[in-house]
Parts: sequence; structure tokens; C-alpha cells
Amino acid sequence: MKKDLCHKLLHKAACGHLVQGLVHNMSGPLQILSMQIELLGLSFMKLKKDPANVEDFLATQEQKLSQIQEQLDRLKSILESINEIALDSSMPININEVLKKMLVFWEGDLKFKHNVPKEANLAEEDLVIFAPPAPIHQGFCALFWAVVPTLVEREGALFLRTFKDDSPNVEIRLENIPCFPAEDPFYEVAHELLSPYFNFNVSQNVLRLKHVS
Repeated sequence: MKKDLCHKLLHKAACGHLVQGLVHNMSGPLQILSMQIELLGLSFMKLKKDPANVEDFLATQEQKLSQIQEQLDRLKSILESINEIALDSSMPININEVLKKMLVFWEGDLKFKHNVPKEANLAEEDLVIFAPPAPIHQGFCALFWAVVPTLVEREGALFLRTFKDDSPNVEIRLENIPCFPAEDPFYEVAHELLSPYFNFNVSQNVLRLKHVS
């Protein structure tokens, strides 16, 4: 019972751990949105004074609207990464989307965001498994919690790869790190949560997860 409660509180604890960075990551898009809205208002004022320049107005606003949409998408991705998925009923889950959300979420650690090189080579096709969302998201959250501090402390680099042979696979490689932090308590939590759905295989600095069909 206590262990189940700890698992359920994992994402909330991670949010508390990353709160300053997450707020920082949201403040940037909000500042840009505020500036673009202010510029849009000034452009409307100019158009009211000289309605003949409507074509010039429309030409300049397209780029501003594109920038506004880009920042809205960025905010949406951060908020979606923070939103805890606590459903315990099995349903289709796209592992690529889970990993994308984890990357956005853990960039709340600003040292990880700015100092750790990252490369995600995700399969073009959706890698869908049928499982309860809660342990999958909690498990990958714990896995990143094991990996991120190690990468920051040892100035490593993160390489993610997903692919499908007979079933979905996830490969997490840590460059400049001699071995994967499999002794970390958060790794043990990740293993406990994800092992019903993935086989774990650690080889030096690489973790491979293969979906159990």
C-alpha cells in the first residue's frame, strides 16, 4: 500500500522538484506572446489611421501570427507534460509521445536543458502499446529522474532511439557515462513499474527496453 502511494506521488514530487525551471520555461513564451500582442495592437492603430495600407498590414501580420502560434504550442507542450495521467485502465499509448513529454518535462531542470546535449531519433511510425497510462508515465518519469542528475553531474549526453521489429523498442544511451545508473533508487522504481510491459537490458551505458507482447 505504501509503495503504491509512493508511485502515485512520484509525478507530483517531480513537479515540485522542477517547479522553478518549469515556471522559467513558461515565462519565456509568455513574454514573447505579450510582446507580439502589443505589436499587433500598434499595427491595428496604424491601420485605423491609414486604412489604405491594409495590404501591408496583412503581409506583416502573418509572421506575427505564426510566432504567436509557435509560442502557444510550446506552452501547450509544457502544460501537457506537467499534467499527470493517472488512469489505471489499459488503452493504446504511443511511446514516442510519452518520451517527447518526458523530455519537455525534465527540461524543467535548467542544467539538463542548457548543458546536456540531447538527440531523439524516434520512429516515424507510432509505437503503440496497450497498457494503463499511469504506470507507464510514472515509470518513465522515474527513469528520467535516475538519468538526468547523472547526465548533469558528469557532463554527459543523452541519445534516445525508438524502433519496431516484432514489437516496440526504446533505447536510451548515455554518452560520456561509463555505465547506466542501474543502482539508482529511481531506476529501481522505473524497473518495478515498467517491467510488466518491457524487458530491461542494460549493457554498459545503454538501456534497451523491449515491449512484452
